[in-house]
Amino acid sequence: MIDIRDLNLSFDGVNRVLDGINLELKSGEFIAIAGPSGCGKTTLLNLCAGLVEMPAGEHVHVLGAPPKLGSDKVAYMLARDSLFPWLSALENAAFGLKVRGVPMAEAHDKATEMLQRVGLGGFEHALPKALSHGMRQRVALARTFAMPAPLLLMDEPFGALDAQTKLQLQDLLLQLCQENQRSVLFVTHDLAEAVALADRVIIMSSRPGRIIADVSVPLERPRSIRALQTNDLFHHTYAQVWKHLEEGWTHHEG
Repeated sequence: MIDIRDLNLSFDGVNRVLDGINLELKSGEFIAIAGPSGCGKTTLLNLCAGLVEMPAGEHVHVLGAPPKLGSDKVAYMLARDSLFPWLSALENAAFGLKVRGVPMAEAHDKATEMLQRVGLGGFEHALPKALSHGMRQRVALARTFAMPAPLLLMDEPFGALDAQTKLQLQDLLLQLCQENQRSVLFVTHDLAEAVALADRVIIMSSRPGRIIADVSVPLERPRSIRALQTNDLFHHTYAQVWKHLEEGWTHHEG
């Protein structure tokens, strides 16, 4: 799904942002990327989405080809819900489908189905200003999963939510990924979230961003986020990931 080899990136030709990145995301795999602010996590997502111009000679392939802006095979969910304030929840959830040429009736049927799945049945005609922050993120999640894109790029989509809403949406994300067999590249600052959701956790160093650890998560699927809170293997893996992150800080400061 994603194949990045020895990627180096500098925006001004002097200060390197990414240094020697090698990353492979397989079909159906969920990879979480964690690391300090400014280490290039979001830049990696933007490269894969075609939002950053590919440096000459660098190897970044998404679904077997260089990234293409606006590809209908890639869906991108941001930390901000990015809803259009003048559109209803239904129209926002259907927006990605309509942009890709799906007939209006079909787009609305799919969006309605996904709004029901994320617990917003009955709110189809509500404007974003009438919805809580958590509800707006549910609309954004419905919009993301309404599109049949096999690859999801997610940039801290639950970072600003309260603990209970965050837990609910994490569980929902796991359910939707399992049902739809999506491949996910997920950026987060929350190490517990990374371990709970992912098959592998990639740890990056401070800028210039390097991959300093690639930790396999030995937790079976399907998973329950709530059940993991008392799972010894979850806590052991979390401690392992945290140790790698601390080692990266120590190395950077040294």
